[in-house]
Amino acid sequence: MKRLQTWLGVDQRRPLFLAVLALIGLCAVALFNHLGSLGLMDKTEGLFVEVPRQMLESGDWVTPRWNGETFFDYPVWGYWMVGLSFRLFGITEWAARLPAALAATVTVLGAFGLVLQLAPPTEALQQRLGRATLAGSVLTLSPAWVGWGRSSVTDMFLASAIALALFSFVLAYQAVESPLLRRLGHAGMALFAGIAVLAKGPVGVLLPGLVIGVFLLLKGQLWNELRRTPLLPMTALFLGVATPWYALATQANGTEFLGRFLGFSNLERFTSVLYSHPGPPWFYLPWVLILLLPWSLFLPIALARLGFWRLDRWRQKPAPGDLALFALVWLVVVVGFFSAAATKLPGYILPAVPAGALLVALMFQPLPNSAEAKPQGLGLRVTGWLNTGLLGLMALASALLPRLLDADPAYPGFADAVSRSGLPGLLAAILLLAATGLVVLLLQPGWLSRLWLPNLLGFAAILALVVPGLAPLLDRERLLPIRTLARTAGQQALPNEPLLVVGYKRYSVVHYSGRPVLFVDNIGEVGEHLAHVPAGGSVLLFCSDSELLDLGVGPGDGLLLGRVDAHQLIRLPIKRLRGLIKRP
Repeated sequence: MKRLQTWLGVDQRRPLFLAVLALIGLCAVALFNHLGSLGLMDKTEGLFVEVPRQMLESGDWVTPRWNGETFFDYPVWGYWMVGLSFRLFGITEWAARLPAALAATVTVLGAFGLVLQLAPPTEALQQRLGRATLAGSVLTLSPAWVGWGRSSVTDMFLASAIALALFSFVLAYQAVESPLLRRLGHAGMALFAGIAVLAKGPVGVLLPGLVIGVFLLLKGQLWNELRRTPLLPMTALFLGVATPWYALATQANGTEFLGRFLGFSNLERFTSVLYSHPGPPWFYLPWVLILLLPWSLFLPIALARLGFWRLDRWRQKPAPGDLALFALVWLVVVVGFFSAAATKLPGYILPAVPAGALLVALMFQPLPNSAEAKPQGLGLRVTGWLNTGLLGLMALASALLPRLLDADPAYPGFADAVSRSGLPGLLAAILLLAATGLVVLLLQPGWLSRLWLPNLLGFAAILALVVPGLAPLLDRERLLPIRTLARTAGQQALPNEPLLVVGYKRYSVVHYSGRPVLFVDNIGEVGEHLAHVPAGGSVLLFCSDSELLDLGVGPGDGLLLGRVDAHQLIRLPIKRLRGLIKRP
């Protein structure tokens, strides 16, 4: 240990290098570990990955297409990133998810860099690096960041771009005496806001603008900051990044693009319920708790220590302690904005996760000269015991998981495979060890500020030890049947023979079969779509046994082309299918 300290003390760049390396290693465990072991997940990922595949195949990088039609629900940034990854590394699940994992990692490093930059140079380097590493680690090991960072969907591209834009604002706002850092921060705001708009539309600039505007109003510095901000160059950079694709897409597709994207995918999504995803105004409150577990348990203590209800806390001149206040505004504005929307999905509040992570990290290790002190006292002790109880309950649930899993008729071997894997027992042991670590810290005087350590080590151990066994198991038992039969459908389909997926919308079938698919909930929806099929023709049916039974298709009605577990691919004469449609 002394040799290591001596080696680190020779050059200040060495501890910095070691901290960055440790954080990158943590990201590798959390975000890249067995990244390609799972097949594409239905529904959203199966859809989102197919669009860039078609872009790469067609050479048209302007107009998104999916399942034989134009698809304007999302802008193009995520498609471009995945398409570029496909071009570099081939069309694989790993390549599809790589851009999202990289975006999540860059945001983690951005949080590290910002917290490090805001610490005064007079503070010991060990303290500065420890705080910055904790901030990056809490974000890395937040369940939402791991989940969406390992999924090829658009949410992570939006969340990471918004986070980097807001990090850039803080950098510019705090760098009162450094013109270079202010210019860098202003450029980052415009650049990443432009990318956010390319990732998901106007919300990419609206959300950062709302967060910054509310924060500056509370600080009483809105007009002062606006006067010091180079708005024209920033606007030019933002428009240069965000608008060219929108102009090209409008030129190529006209009013269809504008109506579908701006009207349906933005205004209607906010003002009315789409895709059967409603929710009450408090919908996101439990999701904040879930998406940030176990760190979210400490959010009430973090907010209480801020004293945010005192006006004098806000009206101070720019200071490093403002980062926690800014993170509070960030969290509240994002959750409040999406709570007001009619359509609600958990992933919508992913942009709030970096704010929650910063609040918790800065509670444990505040920046110098912050109004809040290091966390001590009854509130933190009670929260620590709640944290311990939660981990204990999770350990118990993991140990009992094989008994709690119901047999799914569509995946008959899944519950037994989980039981035989030994993974529930391993997960329970890790959670129990983390809970034990919390108990030890809670019983030691003066160690409350280290309550983050068992949580961090426990979650990292789960990702390092459980995921390598769990990902292949999930793929083999739940995703492989879909992938196998979809590829069989692509190989066995006759020219112009329709492929029907009945029941659950398995969008990955489009990707793995390489052909358009008709998705229907019931047989009554089929008729008008198959009027072009000649009387002697046939269709391919892809569904589970139970869904086939609901259709009224029995043994001998068609030719079985493939079967994996409870999923079947059947060639059915169109005459028989039309008979089922006419059946009362």
